[in-house]
Parts: sequence; C-alpha cells; structure tokens
Amino acid sequence: MGDLAKAVAKLEEQVEDVRMLRQIVERLDAEIAARMDEIETIGGTVLDLHGDLDDQIAEHDYMAVEQSVASLRGMVDVEEVLPAIDTVLLLTALRDGEPLPDLTLPLSAFEKDGAGEQPGLTQEDLDRDFKADLAKAEQRWEEIWGDHDWTDSDERDSHRAEHRAEAEREAVKDRARRAAAHVEELVDHIGDTLWPDLVEAVEASDRERAVRALAEACAAARETEAAYKLYEVNLSGQYESSPTSLGAVGEYLSGLETHMGTTRE
Repeated sequence: MGDLAKAVAKLEEQVEDVRMLRQIVERLDAEIAARMDEIETIGGTVLDLHGDLDDQIAEHDYMAVEQSVASLRGMVDVEEVLPAIDTVLLLTALRDGEPLPDLTLPLSAFEKDGAGEQPGLTQEDLDRDFKADLAKAEQRWEEIWGDHDWTDSDERDSHRAEHRAEAEREAVKDRARRAAAHVEELVDHIGDTLWPDLVEAVEASDRERAVRALAEACAAARETEAAYKLYEVNLSGQYESSPTSLGAVGEYLSGLETHMGTTRE
C-alpha cells in the first residue's frame, strides 16, 4: 500500500472514530435530556396538583383531596427520583470528561431530623386561634352593643347568644380553611421552592444540594398525610356545626345520614 493510500486509510479511520464518538455523545445527550425531563415533569405535575387542590378544597371534596396528596407522595419518591438524578450526574461527567460523582446515599439527609424545616400546623395551633377568634367576637359585641339601651335583659341575652353562635360557626369554618391551606402550603413548598432548587442543583452537577432538596421534598410530601388528617378532622367539625356550609358535599352527607336512619341534634 502506497503512502497516499495509507494516509487516506488513516483519515478514514479517524473519521470513523469521530463519527462513533459523536454517536456516543448524542446518545449521552439524549439520555441526559430524557432523565432531566423526568425530573422536571415531576415539578410541573406538583404545580398542576396544587391547582387541582384549590378546586377540590373549594368544593369540600375531601376524598379527592386525600387522593391528590396520596398521589403527591407517590411522585416524590426517593427510590424513583434519586436514580434519575444520579444518572444525569454520571452521564454528564462522562460526557464532559469530569471526575465521576460520589453516588453514595447520605441516609442522614433523609432522616426526620435532617430533612430541613417544613411548614407546620397542629390542632393545638388551630384551637388556640379558634378561641382567640371567639374572644375577639365577644369583644366586638361588647364594643358595639354593650352600651345599647335594651328594653329588657332577655332581648339582650338573646342577641348576644345569636352573635356568639354566628361567631362560632365562622370560627369553625375558618379553622377548617386554615387546615386546608396547610395542605396546599406543603404542596406549594415542594412545587415552587424545593423542586426548582433540585432541578437547578442537578443542572449545576451539585449532588449534595440536589440530595438535600430531594430529602426536604420527601419530608414535606410525608407531612401531607398528617396535614390531610388535620384537614379531615376540622372539616368534619365544620359539617357538625353547619352542614349546609359544605355545599353539595354537606347535602350529600346529610341525605346519607337521613337514609341510614341517623339523627342529628
């Protein structure tokens, strides 16, 4: 083989190597993009879920709310999300010729005490504010009606009792609204704060930050179970106080109780 033929053959070999390398890089890029899309889609789905919750809570559809928060916990799952994160980081390092990332799992980040601060609300918080609302309502009545020239004490007591009963119904509804808002706050915390931080960390190849954001998102998702129970308890209290305030759901439950032969005091 002449020198020219050898040179051509060598060039063809180099071209083939470049072509194969380009194909490898393209496959890496495609896989990285696919895994990033999986991660980003979860964030978008969480935001969509928040919109659904708005409607479900407005309609007092507690069963739909329960299903929504259960689906959230299924989406924000470390066993599903972390492998996607690590795949992106590993393939990115290989493609860019960077040192391979340490893919050990920092279990401490996923422990209860290591997952950051989550929005919190307890029944004690709600009950304390409930009592404060009733006290304010009583004070308002005194300020407006306390010096009124009543014709007799019975009329005064009746007016005060009606005001107190109405204030209590409103305070009960507000307590249920706050419990519902807590569910939404947790979902919003994941979708608007934690997930964008996670995506940004993965794009920056910052695994420590990504894992920390994922751990906090998982903790917030777990907290939605207790938050839903709090909502359910206080919505039940609203139903007991004023069934009609729950709209169609209240009518359905009242009709169901009547059908089953139960009585309400």
